[in-house]
Amino acid sequence: MARGFLTDTRKSLADQYLQENRLEEARVLYAEIVQLDQSDADSWVNLSTISRRLGKPGEAEASARHAVRLRPDDSRCHFALGAAVYTQGRMDEAVASFRQATSLEPAQPRAHFLLGNIYYSRGRVNEAARSFHEAIAVQPDFFEALSNLGGLLTALGRYEEAEKVLNEAVKIRPDAPEALTNLACVAERQGRFDEAVSRYRRALSARPQTVEVLARLAGLLERMGQIEEARTCVDQGLGLQAGHPALALAAARLARRENRIKEGIAILDAVDRRLADAATLGEILVLLGQLHDRSGEPARAFPLFVEGKRYLASANPSARKDADSYLEAVAAANRLVTGRLAEVVSAAHDPGADTPVFLVGFPRSGTTLLDQILDSHPALQTMEEKPAAERMQEVFRKMRVDLADFDAARIAQLREAYFAEVVRHVERRPGAALIDKMPLNLVHIPLIWRVFPQARYILALRHPCDVCLSCFMQSFAVNPAMANFFALEDTARAYTAVMGLWQNVERTLPLRYQRVRYEDLVDNAERETRAVLDFLGAGWHDDVLDHTEHARQRTVINTPSYHQVTQPIYHHAKYRWKRYEREMASVMPMLRPFIEYFGYAE
Repeated sequence: MARGFLTDTRKSLADQYLQENRLEEARVLYAEIVQLDQSDADSWVNLSTISRRLGKPGEAEASARHAVRLRPDDSRCHFALGAAVYTQGRMDEAVASFRQATSLEPAQPRAHFLLGNIYYSRGRVNEAARSFHEAIAVQPDFFEALSNLGGLLTALGRYEEAEKVLNEAVKIRPDAPEALTNLACVAERQGRFDEAVSRYRRALSARPQTVEVLARLAGLLERMGQIEEARTCVDQGLGLQAGHPALALAAARLARRENRIKEGIAILDAVDRRLADAATLGEILVLLGQLHDRSGEPARAFPLFVEGKRYLASANPSARKDADSYLEAVAAANRLVTGRLAEVVSAAHDPGADTPVFLVGFPRSGTTLLDQILDSHPALQTMEEKPAAERMQEVFRKMRVDLADFDAARIAQLREAYFAEVVRHVERRPGAALIDKMPLNLVHIPLIWRVFPQARYILALRHPCDVCLSCFMQSFAVNPAMANFFALEDTARAYTAVMGLWQNVERTLPLRYQRVRYEDLVDNAERETRAVLDFLGAGWHDDVLDHTEHARQRTVINTPSYHQVTQPIYHHAKYRWKRYEREMASVMPMLRPFIEYFGYAE
């Protein structure tokens, strides 16, 4: 009896010490308790927890294994073992233990959370999201689970869901830098740049010396053209951690913007690549390749693109699946293009006077340059790469009806969906025609043609080899379309699918369109611009000749060429592919038919 009383007293005191975070004192007492009573599974679990928190994972594991042997049907014992091996990086064992813990007792928020972290690190994003959701369902105020889920949803491009989750996290911890930073990322990716800057600054206010946040803020400020502020962030961050990869990346981009190419190369060459995660390292290598290309060193540039894209692909484990799904969507769009569709639409009247102009083409075909020129015209207003046509496509999918079988009510519903999305992104200028610049809206042309039968299209063209090489040379925000650009062969395959669809559309539907070749535009911008303005019925205006100054006035140009269109028209990217003829040889059989079709064979 005395021994039992003594043990109970020690356990009560040990529990108190553990609750008060007096870990060493609690450890001594629990060690004495398990010596007195080897069958006390609860004390073994607590001893494991304390050892883990004291940085003694081996001891934590040994104690947890004692607990599991004593009580194999107790979820707490399995969680303790999972946490001990998780700390040691033995993730397969951790997964097995956490799964056992949650099967015995589903209301285990910490086990679900750690499972989510493991799945996320392995690219199993759907399982990770499910685990985080399960943790939150059990414990709605689980800040870390909310924050990590928000970060995951942001990475997946599910921005509305991410914002909702992260706002819940901020309610719990209003000044938590992690959640604020993730919210800033959401705002940045949705084009709400001033809001993103504000949230990054708020995160820094909460934790002033957070190098990662300084790097993100510096990168955004550079894209916004706020060069001095960006440089201040870079200098402050490098003062805290010299050689930080993301800060070096921002510094090199500043150098590129100011044409200090050799300096940019030196900055990136000095980065300790072992410190960079896969995504940042991929960005560094791709930028380094771009800088060597600008230096006239294609033999050094191309291997950097290959290596950089390999790292970026590894950081986006769903990329292959996404790329395939995009090609399937292109094929589905191709099947919609039939002669019957043309007959139905040609007999239809235009359902409304507010008809946009669609600026389309394959990415890197000069659409951003055209966008800046046309937006400089007072009678025109461009909407830069917003998902209005995609939103219309989503509504169409839910209708489950053939394009040729639309009635006026469905067309009105789709137009309403389109313009509802437009007003979310731009404030329409009275009297200005809307130019919807989204290159890959080309894939939505069958639907656009059905809903806007009087629409005009501007097709931006560039030599197919230059287009594919340029897409491969860039680092895009990853979505299903851009997931095709991690390898040159995949890029060419996507080009043939998309531009093959255009060929089908051009042959089948009587579109009102005008081609604009990038090479002609850079050779004689005024002549080509006059032709486009005549096609649009807009008339000439001298402001279009000063489009570079107009571009500088815009907050952010949200494309990879953001740093180029604020410069005078340049020629060094024209027929760049000739410097890479050997590397392009593998994709020439795919591209040659399009070289001939679009008149580049001469």
